[in-house]
Amino acid sequence: MEYFTVIPMWNYSGKHIRIIDSQHIHVGYIQRTYKNFWDKLIHYSPVVISFLETINIDGESNGTHLKIREQSFKSNLLKLKWDIFLEDTTTKSKFLLEDKTKISTNTRMVYHKNNNKYVFRKDLFNRTCKISVNDEICATIRVEKKIPLSLKAVVKTNDLTILELLGIYFVISLAY
Repeated sequence: MEYFTVIPMWNYSGKHIRIIDSQHIHVGYIQRTYKNFWDKLIHYSPVVISFLETINIDGESNGTHLKIREQSFKSNLLKLKWDIFLEDTTTKSKFLLEDKTKISTNTRMVYHKNNNKYVFRKDLFNRTCKISVNDEICATIRVEKKIPLSLKAVVKTNDLTILELLGIYFVISLAY
C-alpha cells in the first residue's frame, strides 16, 4: 500500500500532517505536540539548549490513536528513547523506540513491537528510510521532493500501521 504526506518546513509547527493514500483519500494525520507552554517557548529561544528539547508526536488513523512520548531526561542521558502508545477501540498497547545511531549521517532506530525488532535505517544520500525486520525490508519511506518535504511510504506488511511508520520517521527527522 502506498501513502503520501508533506512534512512542514518549520519543525516546531504543531500543524496536522495529513496522510493520503494512493486514491487521494485522507486516511489520518500526525502532529507534533508540546507538554506545556514553556516547552514550546524553549523552541523559540535563540540560545541553543537542545538537551531540554522534547519530541512528542500524536496521530490518528481509522480509529487508531498514536502517542509518541520521549522518556525522561535521566533515562535519555546515554541514548534517546521514546514510549509509543497505540490505542484502538479494543486494545491499548505500549512499545519502545530506541536510538542506536553511532554516526549522525547513518541514523538507526530500533522499534520493539510484539517480540520483533523493526530497524529504521535512514540514508541521507539516496533520501530513503528502510524499515526491516530480520533483515527483510517490510516498508520504505522515500523523499519525493525536498521543498516542501514530500514523502512516499510503501508498506509491505500488516504488522506496522502507517501511523507508526510516519510517526517514527517524523521523530527521526526532528532528532537528526
